[in-house]
Amino acid sequence: MIEGAYFDPRPLQKLEEFASTLELTKSTKSGRPETFSLLPHARKFFGNLLGWKREDGTRLYRKAYWSMARKNTKTQNLALLGLDLLLFDEEAQPEIYIAATEVEQAGECYEAARDMVRSNPELDDFLVLTDYRKTIYCPANGGTLQALSSKGKTKHGSNPSALIFDELHAWGPEHQELYDALTTGRGARRQPLRIAITTAGTEENSICGREYAYARRILNGQVKDPTYYTDIYELPKDADWCDESLWHLANPALDKVVSRQFLREERDEALNSPHKQNTFRRLYLNQWTESAEQWIPLHVWDKNAGPVDLDRLRGEVCFGGLDLAAVSDLTAFVLLWPINGEWYIRPWFFLPEEGLAERSRRDGVRYDLWAEQGLIDLTPGNTTDWIYVTDKIQKLAAEFQIRCVAFDRYGARDVATRLQDAGLEVIDWGQGFIDMSPPCKRLELMALSNKLHHGGNQPLRWNIDCCSATQDAAGNIKPVKPDLRKSSKRIDGVVAMAMAAGVCIRMEGEGPSVYENPDTAVM
Repeated sequence: MIEGAYFDPRPLQKLEEFASTLELTKSTKSGRPETFSLLPHARKFFGNLLGWKREDGTRLYRKAYWSMARKNTKTQNLALLGLDLLLFDEEAQPEIYIAATEVEQAGECYEAARDMVRSNPELDDFLVLTDYRKTIYCPANGGTLQALSSKGKTKHGSNPSALIFDELHAWGPEHQELYDALTTGRGARRQPLRIAITTAGTEENSICGREYAYARRILNGQVKDPTYYTDIYELPKDADWCDESLWHLANPALDKVVSRQFLREERDEALNSPHKQNTFRRLYLNQWTESAEQWIPLHVWDKNAGPVDLDRLRGEVCFGGLDLAAVSDLTAFVLLWPINGEWYIRPWFFLPEEGLAERSRRDGVRYDLWAEQGLIDLTPGNTTDWIYVTDKIQKLAAEFQIRCVAFDRYGARDVATRLQDAGLEVIDWGQGFIDMSPPCKRLELMALSNKLHHGGNQPLRWNIDCCSATQDAAGNIKPVKPDLRKSSKRIDGVVAMAMAAGVCIRMEGEGPSVYENPDTAVM
């Protein structure tokens, strides 16, 4: 603690008095407007942040990190704090910025503050609201409260008195310029304040990851920084995330604002969908997690091992996906038939004939046995024979009603051109979240509903067992390709299957609804 520091209870008292003049109009437990009342975790945070003073009467704390699970009133509290700093901070022409990466997130913060202002007629007459700029102006002191997003103009030359970063975990390398521009402009202020309010993230080497690590070191006593206040509500990493008796550790507003029944439902869904487990732990238990998690578990996959009768499928329209090995590894071609709300899958795998025994030993996989069983086609030579693969696909096109084939634009351009010359329609298919998330989520849904028939194909089953799903901050997922230099795992069949599912969704005219909300799409 800085010499001469002392605690003044009056800032918290004034904040609570101010809050009592405002109403919360959204996300209230009763569903009706309610008077703003600070919950215990907010009283603790604001009391310490605003109440501790230096000998000269200015705030002791200049930086803060406040972290908890979602739905614990973060947005409402930061909006209240922003208004309080705008009106009562005794700064000359205060500039308070609430910064978020997304326009929608920034808009939520501004709208919460705006609605509080409008709930108080006296305050509504006193302040000037500008919705299109997401700005609240105070004529009495010339101060502004503004919600910023990374989509807006970078604030070089700004002179913020307070910065509030909303959901700092979403700030990636592409947001570094805005972050730097905002955080380097506070030197001229009397008692500048920078606050990060966030849920846990996935990238330790990120803006938020570094801030979290520093805050943890302060809490653990490894670092002494009397100007930095931190309050973190999280479930310990070694705790049982399914144990609801521990959920209060990450949810200080549990049973007051956060519904326990809602968390139970989300937990049960995560138990059935492994890729959602990390999402549940991160968003609702505030645990930092890896971005990747097992995708479809084998016990779910094996329930879909019903027969795939190719004779019955010959007259039905199908869609293809091609994942071509760069040199000599596994190549996969998958056909998908959508019939009466169910999907039928048939893969074809290819490997170079030369070096097969060595490749089997290297990867610890019985490629040689699968080749003998007809589950893998061996191409001539010691590298992937693209002509052999395209000839095989053309033969399949003569046998089945292939409407379109999707391929990875970075690995199969020559093959795609040859297929196109043979009369097949082909589509470039990206491997990022935008293209891969909707079909992956649909495949998972079909598997969980026992509507994904794959005949128990062993190489494809092995690919599924190797496959993890990684996700971005928005919850989009895609299969993770292992580093072939460090792992013998292969997911080529999964990638090809996802591309076939994607082109099926797109060409059957379901694309917009699936892409806008893939979690609610049903077949």
